Amino acid sequence: MEILQWINENIIWGIPALLLFAGSGIIFTIRTRGMQVLKFPTIIKRTLLTKQPESDGKKVSPFRTLTAALGATVGTGNIIAIGSAIAIGGPGAIFWMWISALLGMATSFAENYLGAKYRTVQSDGLTGGVPFAYIKKAFGGKKIGTFFAAMFAVCCIGASFGIGNMAQINSASMALERCLNVPLWVTGIICAVVIALIAPGGIHRLSKITAWLIPIASAGYLLGCLAVIIMNYEKVPDVFVSIFSEAFSLKSVGGGTVGIVMLEAMKWGVKRGVFSNEAGLGSSVMINANSSAEHHHTQGMWAMLSVFIDTIIICTMTALCILTSGADKLSSTGFDMALIAFEDGLGSFAGAFLSIATFIFALTTVTGWWIYGRSCFVYLFSKKWVGVYLAIFVITAFVGAVIQAQVVWDVSDLFNGLMAIPNLVAIILLRKEVKADI
Repeated sequence: MEILQWINENIIWGIPALLLFAGSGIIFTIRTRGMQVLKFPTIIKRTLLTKQPESDGKKVSPFRTLTAALGATVGTGNIIAIGSAIAIGGPGAIFWMWISALLGMATSFAENYLGAKYRTVQSDGLTGGVPFAYIKKAFGGKKIGTFFAAMFAVCCIGASFGIGNMAQINSASMALERCLNVPLWVTGIICAVVIALIAPGGIHRLSKITAWLIPIASAGYLLGCLAVIIMNYEKVPDVFVSIFSEAFSLKSVGGGTVGIVMLEAMKWGVKRGVFSNEAGLGSSVMINANSSAEHHHTQGMWAMLSVFIDTIIICTMTALCILTSGADKLSSTGFDMALIAFEDGLGSFAGAFLSIATFIFALTTVTGWWIYGRSCFVYLFSKKWVGVYLAIFVITAFVGAVIQAQVVWDVSDLFNGLMAIPNLVAIILLRKEVKADI
């Protein structure tokens, strides 16, 4: 596993990867004329405040696709991964997480704009062809385009078992065991059964559940965060000072090269930001392409909103809870940091609150990633073998509940980075096709 960690830190998530994520975000920020900042009120008006087409037998309403996409992204990354980023990258990692999210909003707009443009409707009414279609188009030649589309699909299937399944279930099972004494294997069985019941219904069944579950669960979690922050309100200014100062710190750690603090903050801010919001991975396209939104740019704006809610709002609230409570100085693990922070504001109820929130977010993420993995599996093989993939996916959920955590996170980071490469390169090559018509 040490070799895998070295590959993740120095190759998959090294400087080239950071430049690729940042470069794509900068390119599309320029192409969209900074709409994620300058036109944000318009984005809200064109999405949440505008009457949208309703769901039908084939398409899903934009709001439902938003909640389904959020269901896939609002997971343990919003709770546990934020603590991990702070533990390794320091408070400065939060600043780079914000930058990653702002640039990621532009990247997400681009990939979902192209996804809406190149989507196809299959015989069963489900949307297919994305992001494989625009990846093949971007790389021109039939053979090389097919290779990179297949590479994306293989890595996405791998990620569906890692970031989208085992990493989520592992965090949820550990949380329930720690706080409510629920055996790991019990959580594994519960998760496997729930997935087996929801997954066959596809995007329509998932979106019906997330349309009410995600708003309620997110609101409840944010209220809990707010209670902790209010109790420590006098520390908020100092926390923001530490976030900005350590983001640009040029000091070294343990005799290492000067600037290592800033590099680690950047690396972990971006890595955990992407883990949470998936901007640049191309995964959200496979849910959002099912939207009944009438225009490509409208779907792109809904995707932007998803990144904003996931990272700028929810992840930031988690970070403020941890930092204002001083939990980052009392523990070096993500869940323990969050637990200490919530105990500061919610007392003995904190364990139950946090473990249940982690469980709900984990389940919605896993079912969302089932959609991603299924789409890639069908692309590589055929629909008649989907049952095989579902069986493996369900079994993996149980395994994720009892396996060693570090292995899960390392594998997740590996596939996350690998699936992003062909997707980011493809949307950059097709950058001239992306237009912000608002």
